[in-house]
Amino acid sequence: MYKHCPHCNENFVPEPGFYQGALYMSYAYYVAFMVVYFLIFTFFFSDYYNYFLISIIPIFLVLTPYIYRLARRSWFTIFMKKKTVVTE
Repeated sequence: MYKHCPHCNENFVPEPGFYQGALYMSYAYYVAFMVVYFLIFTFFFSDYYNYFLISIIPIFLVLTPYIYRLARRSWFTIFMKKKTVVTE
């Protein structure tokens, strides 16, 4: 991740430990995904509850980089300064 935005020079690391809050965001994304996946799984495979955990672990391993970046990006946008661009 860049230290500053190449376009607007926004500081992407405002303070040490800033992205620790992104851990809570990623946890929320994982829980939301797991609930939706569970509902879909039980709708299509209602007799195979035992395979839910077996099937979700590889999915989480594949989605981990995506959810990691999504959580950091979401956490940063909460605290990002609004900048207006004036074009003349």
